[in-house]
Formats: sequence, C-alpha cells, structure tokens
Amino acid sequence: MKIYTRKGDAGRTKLFGGLEVAKHDARVAAYGTLDELNASLGMTLALDPGGMLGTADLLRVQEDLFVLGSRLAAARPEREIERGTIPALDPGRIADLEAWIDRLDEELPALTAFVLPGGCSAGAQLHVARTVCRRAEREVTALVDDDPALSGGVIPYINRLSDLLFTLARAVNHRAGQPETMWLPGRQRETGLSKPTDEGAEDS
Repeated sequence: MKIYTRKGDAGRTKLFGGLEVAKHDARVAAYGTLDELNASLGMTLALDPGGMLGTADLLRVQEDLFVLGSRLAAARPEREIERGTIPALDPGRIADLEAWIDRLDEELPALTAFVLPGGCSAGAQLHVARTVCRRAEREVTALVDDDPALSGGVIPYINRLSDLLFTLARAVNHRAGQPETMWLPGRQRETGLSKPTDEGAEDS
C-alpha cells in the first residue's frame, strides 16, 4: 500500500462511511489531537527505558486512543461499529483507569498545592501529554454538543485519562527521586540570582 494517494491534495478528506469534509473540519482537528496525544505518549515510553511507567498499561491506552479516534472519524459511528468497520470502546476501560490512578495515589504524598510541570524526562513529557489530553477534551466536548451521537464514552475516558497522566507524572518523578516543585503564589522563590543594582541597571 502506498503512503501517498494524492486524494487529499485539495484539502479534503473522507470519514468512515464516505462523508467528505475539509481537513480543517472540527472533527478532523479533534481526532488529530488524539493522534498528537498518542504520539506524546510514545515519546513518554521512549524516555522510560527502565519501565517505571508500566509499559503494557500505557500501550493499552495508546490502543484506546486509536479506538476513540476511529469513532470521531466515522460519519455514523454506531453503524460503523455494527458493520465491524471500527471497534467500540470497552466500557470497562474507564474503571481500569480509575483503578490505576488509585494504585498510584497510594504511593504518593498528599497533594497540598498546585504542581509545576517538570521533573525527570518521562515525568515532564507526561505533563505535556496531559495538556494535549485536555485540549482534546475541549475539542471533543464541542463536537458532542453539536452531535451527541459521537459521544460513546469518549468524553469520560479522556477526562479520566487526563487525571491519570497527571498522577502518573507525579508517580514517575517520585520513583525517580525528583522532588515536586509547588506553585507558591505571592511568595518569591529562591532563584540564586542576585537583584540588579541601580548601577548595574544604568550600565545596561
């Protein structure tokens, strides 16, 4: 199978079922963001050669994202599921994510403030993935408002996945011995940099 077909050169693409839409269509943007999220998770796995993340579990999440993306890419998702063209999301997967979050929470200190994104490489990348996940959620909720048939558990899954990615970022940093940096509103953080003097300001 060739990678290129030239069929999209006019800026149009087809959904499952044959409906043609613009490549900037809100639905294309939404499943494109899920693809971006999936790639971000792939980068996270590449940054975790020691397997602190639970590779098999995260690979399952990547597979789930393909399922969700295929639903958004279908003109009539329920009909395509009946035909076997696209898979349906396992309704138990949201409970699986919640159980994973609960297990991670048991090893973490209580959260008392907002956490600044960062930490080890894998932890920082998980924070990036979390923000992409939230963007996907915003785009999907807008779609579902216009077409409730697209829902099919997509929004609850993405919402819970964002919670998981945040908790997993904390857990990976904790396991790597990286202390969390908390947001300290109204307080000046020690930076190790001296304040410029008046003389220095004039010289600059």
